[in-house]
Amino acid sequence: MTPFRFHPIYQPRIWGGRKLQLMLGRTTPVFSEPCGESWEISDRPGAVSIVKEGPWQGYSLNQLWQEHRKEIFGDGYDHFTNFPLLCKLLDVSDKLSIQVHPPKATATRWGGEEKNEIWYILYSSSDATIYAGLQPNTTPDDLHQAILEDDVDKHLCSHHLDRGKHLYIPSGLIHAISGEHLIVEIQQNSDTTYRLYDWNRRDSLGRGRELHVPQSLDAIKEYQQLEKQPGYTTQVKPFSIKEHILPPCESFTQSNSKKFAIFAILEGRISWPNATATQGDFIISPAHATPITTETKTHLLEINVP
Repeated sequence: MTPFRFHPIYQPRIWGGRKLQLMLGRTTPVFSEPCGESWEISDRPGAVSIVKEGPWQGYSLNQLWQEHRKEIFGDGYDHFTNFPLLCKLLDVSDKLSIQVHPPKATATRWGGEEKNEIWYILYSSSDATIYAGLQPNTTPDDLHQAILEDDVDKHLCSHHLDRGKHLYIPSGLIHAISGEHLIVEIQQNSDTTYRLYDWNRRDSLGRGRELHVPQSLDAIKEYQQLEKQPGYTTQVKPFSIKEHILPPCESFTQSNSKKFAIFAILEGRISWPNATATQGDFIISPAHATPITTETKTHLLEINVP
């Protein structure tokens, strides 16, 4: 079983940029808005990844998951209806909305999907900011009032994260981005995002994006209870990530050869029979896969689903 990757699925976003093209050499479609996301591994309705090369070329990720699950991915995944992760690159040049993903109870109440995710910074400008979490003693009522006063960000904790830093965003944690970033995002297979506030931004026709204030406040209330539980804000339960720095000419496979893994290349170049991959590429290494070889010093993430 040889490793394989997928054709990217590009997504327009009002806050998108040009770093996919300028830094990673990608050719992206022309949208009415900038290209803001590249969905590298996706099994979402209307956005299912297609294998790019190798013996499974042309198969969709959903086909592989439904028809060849044990063969390709290994044992232990029968409880997942669809492939359990969604892997993206975020190309940010403007402010993302102040948003939150729902924890389980809020997701059930509003018909959404729970989502925990990690951001790994590939690039950030000197003035770039990540917003994550609330200032001490901030309540959902304070946030609701701040929306009316156009002053929500004063309640948020802000950070600058340099290249190589990462941030775990558990479901219910309020977050946003400002400034130039290129980010690897690893998340549960969910696309539920509640926008609390969008900086009073308007499109070319003067329209604002849809907000989800009641849903957002419900998610934040649930998070404020969940964060009291030991490990909730630090332990990523749906998946695990390991960081590897490998020398040139090193052969490697995933830590547990009986199960699949995803490799995200942060820097360097790797190869396997009839294929190569470089910075920004995501590879699925199947269960019992043939080894991958580094052609240069290589920095990568290994993503596993327990």
